[in-house]
Amino acid sequence: MRNGSRNPLLRSRDGVAILVTQAAHALAQGMLTIIVPWLILEQGGSASQAAIGFAITFLPFLFLAAPAGMAGDRLARRPLLGAALGTGTAIATALAFVLAAGAPSVPLLYLSAFLIGAVRVFVDAAMFGALAAVVRRDEMMPAQAALAQAFNLGYFGGPAVAGLALVLGAGTAMALVAGALAMAAVAAVAGSRSLDERDDAGPRPPVRRGLAFLFLSRDLRVLTVTAMAWSVASGAAISLAVPHLRNDLGVSGVALAAVLAAGVACMMLATPIITRLDRRHADETIIVLACAAYVVPALAMALIPGVMGTALAYAPLMLANAVCAATLMGARARRVPRSMQALAGVAGRTLVMAGLAAGAAAGGLAADLVGSRGAYGLVAAALLATALSARPALVRARERRLQGRAAPART
Repeated sequence: MRNGSRNPLLRSRDGVAILVTQAAHALAQGMLTIIVPWLILEQGGSASQAAIGFAITFLPFLFLAAPAGMAGDRLARRPLLGAALGTGTAIATALAFVLAAGAPSVPLLYLSAFLIGAVRVFVDAAMFGALAAVVRRDEMMPAQAALAQAFNLGYFGGPAVAGLALVLGAGTAMALVAGALAMAAVAAVAGSRSLDERDDAGPRPPVRRGLAFLFLSRDLRVLTVTAMAWSVASGAAISLAVPHLRNDLGVSGVALAAVLAAGVACMMLATPIITRLDRRHADETIIVLACAAYVVPALAMALIPGVMGTALAYAPLMLANAVCAATLMGARARRVPRSMQALAGVAGRTLVMAGLAAGAAAGGLAADLVGSRGAYGLVAAALLATALSARPALVRARERRLQGRAAPART
């Protein structure tokens, strides 16, 4: 944080509203990642059907990223968030009543997951725009880190809450999802009119540009390619953890939950780490350092034997992942005009999600061929290659940007 000791999102009512909205919405989405597949399996569905139920919540990003991004940049954010989250609340509430009355069909579960996933696309777009409205560009890095921390707390804590809620019944679990979405809606609407401010004079590309927007400038192109490379490696690293702990090391349910919880807790350190680094280093340097640091726990997962060593490596693995994610998002936000923050944010998230999915698939294939430890070795090599290749490209991008700033001063 370059101007003050407190995170920029904690200095204002609007910033706190953004954090609460993010955490509550992420909690609902995290719970759905467990509830929908669990319900499908309870209906006698196959593992592949359950996997589709998990993945279908991300499918709307492919179809709605561009229109949602345009809406987040051009419409007032509070009404947009209220409408999207209110719609999600209504869908989750209706599904809770259906679950209380009996077992829904698998197609109905798919439809509900898709619709709530569509809500997420518009919420994410509006959140990117709202963040740009209340945070100065030079403070975007620590602000984005705090927003990512709120997301991680909700999204990775959601499965644990869902597991406990399902003991009380599927209807109760879905009612909690509706409650979390309603809480997010209230927090969003409680913000001030500052959240609705837009840059009407800024550039506005046509909707058809969509994801291509992130490749239009050389600076954004370097960051986008780096983020995609990181996301593939990250998808493999995260998806391999549970099978490795459960199948290869025989970790029990309680111990497995403890290891995963330690990883989530360690992710909370990302914000203070990024805040300190942002005071002393350019964001290009932080990106390279984050990718390089990610190599260490990935390599430890490959080399350190036994349950204890793997458990100790998992927590810094998740921390390194959180630092990389927040740094890449913050750096992108600093380079995008305020009038295009929502479009760039939701487009970038779509590409990252695609990379995470591809990485998870590649990680599973690698584990079948060379085992989980061998797959983690490949992940470490990919992360090292990402850091080494990103460094010269990011340095050149920084030099171009500094030259661009100096040119008007000389004239």
